[in-house]
Amino acid sequence: MNVSPASRMDPLRFEEAYFQRIWGGERLKKTLGKKTPQEAIIGEAWLISDHPHCESRVADGPHQGKTLRELLVLNAPGILGKRAQLTPQGRFPLLLKLIDTGDILSVQVHPADEDALRLKESDSGKTEMWHVLDADPGAELICGLIPNISPAAFQQALANHRLTECMTRFPAPADTNVFVPAGTVHAIGKGILLAEIQQNSDLTYRVYDWDRVDASGKPRPLHVEKAMAVIRFGAGHNGPSQPLAYELNGASCSILAACHNFAAELLSVTDSFTRALPQDSFHLLLVKNGPLTVQGLSTEYTLKAGEAILIPGSSDAYTIHGSGTFLDYYVPDLTRDIAEPLLRAGHSKESISHLIEKQ
Repeated sequence: MNVSPASRMDPLRFEEAYFQRIWGGERLKKTLGKKTPQEAIIGEAWLISDHPHCESRVADGPHQGKTLRELLVLNAPGILGKRAQLTPQGRFPLLLKLIDTGDILSVQVHPADEDALRLKESDSGKTEMWHVLDADPGAELICGLIPNISPAAFQQALANHRLTECMTRFPAPADTNVFVPAGTVHAIGKGILLAEIQQNSDLTYRVYDWDRVDASGKPRPLHVEKAMAVIRFGAGHNGPSQPLAYELNGASCSILAACHNFAAELLSVTDSFTRALPQDSFHLLLVKNGPLTVQGLSTEYTLKAGEAILIPGSSDAYTIHGSGTFLDYYVPDLTRDIAEPLLRAGHSKESISHLIEKQ
């Protein structure tokens, strides 16, 4: 898929979509200043999405009003780049959201691509990664099962309301990074604001919901049978990832997680920073501390903390002006984009292999 110069595009900023959740919190509004709907318990802000449940719409610029779906139909190579590919459903491959928890989420699991296909789901599988932006003291994340737990023991614990004894939990202060492969049982604790990058899927199999009920007094549906069919028993989980850093054109670039679906990086910049791009993949930039200004071909956008922008894959570079930090998500060449710069920076092959997730 060759990208011609004529197909190059400016960065794209999208309108945000907010979703009410039974477990939602107030940090989107109070910490980030989001103008969420009044009197609604908002748990998720979908920042960049091309999913049937939410097709992000361009907020301004020459493509204002068009959805990401419409732009992909018009110019998929220009948006994706040479490496990134549409999902089997013909959608943008990643979904970027913020999660705000006033209460603990359900214990749940997501299927892998092959599981979703086997179960005849209309969505792809879902591997995701969390970066904690803010959290209450003592906030926790739950991710993975204890070693050697069998499916029978897991179901017995579920029947006896003792499921948490089978799961691994750890503190979740700000800057915690957790890679969550498909098939991993997990739950996000209360009092947390985090950024989540994920495969473009909304498949969630709810295993346990803490015996709570919705506004009508009814428990939410569970999906235990499907969950048991996709849980990776025996796989374990290593807990929070240990980022590895290197210098990139005067900026500090910390690689937080990487797999064939996405790379997640945190960059710290001062004054002005330009990143050359091989036109292999789009880049989703999410400002953590700002404001930062993103310069395009003919436009520039100033973003506050919690705001995101899409750098099309046809771009040969992006430039950031200002002092702050931002997250950069893209589809990587694991050797060229991850292993080689870290090796040049002096990191060991062993530490790099722990960071790159083999799926």
